Amino acid sequence: MKSVSTSFMAALTGARENGLVVRSLVYVTARDRASGVPVSLGFWTGGEDLDIDVIDGESGAIVTRIYLGDVNLEVPEIPRVSDMTIQTVDITLSQIAPGVQQLVRGWDARLAAVEVHQLLLDPATGQAAGPAEITFLGIVDGEPVATPAAGEEGGITLNVISAAIAMLARTNPLKSSYEGQKRRQDDQWGRYSGVVENWDIPWGRDA
Repeated sequence: MKSVSTSFMAALTGARENGLVVRSLVYVTARDRASGVPVSLGFWTGGEDLDIDVIDGESGAIVTRIYLGDVNLEVPEIPRVSDMTIQTVDITLSQIAPGVQQLVRGWDARLAAVEVHQLLLDPATGQAAGPAEITFLGIVDGEPVATPAAGEEGGITLNVISAAIAMLARTNPLKSSYEGQKRRQDDQWGRYSGVVENWDIPWGRDA
């Protein structure tokens, strides 16, 4: 069961009487094409750039990050599953926003780490009901750049898949590779794996 802060839960509980404004936040950590070092950018569904407190998706600590607004960010309803299904979230952004251009054209966003948060705001004061809570951890599946035809409205779509389940579903070729096994203290287990299916092995004894 997911644990949330008391302030976040209190805002949800009082939403029927007090109302509630929900904002989505997306934080992407890609790679600089020249140096290969990790670089990050945040976007949210608000209209201005803000420093926002969020729960870090890895450490669980409260951190303050800069999130860029006015980028036409859309985050769909995230499916909740109880099995090993790989969840997919298609996050869309404006293709003309400078920050988005930097992310997908200036940096390498393939397999970039993505954190999706939910921020609750008091409609009367505009203040946040505590730090934004993490709702999804994933990685970008493939290249997100798509250029529309002339006269058509374009956008950038980040196809994000669940990070944890995607890692569990990956195969490790070294487990069935003889060359890979040999590097483990000269393990010879897979020496004949490529030809053993063609062996004619007699059973029993001749009469």
